[in-house]
Amino acid sequence: MPDTNWKPIKEAARGIGPMLLRVGSSTDDPFFVGYQDPDSGRWFDQENREVTPQWFCLVPAFDGAAS
Repeated sequence: MPDTNWKPIKEAARGIGPMLLRVGSSTDDPFFVGYQDPDSGRWFDQENREVTPQWFCLVPAFDGAAS
């Protein structure tokens, strides 16, 4: 994957989230917010539907301060 912010899902720490998830490897593939259940290791989207992502990207911290 050419975008270095995206990492293979197998490199994600167990129970991590929320984060951006992507199913495909193309930059044109849609992404969504999701998380990993720390007990089962299963992945879910923001609506608690099980998903099988291939890539993840951490969601940057947002403090809400205007520049």
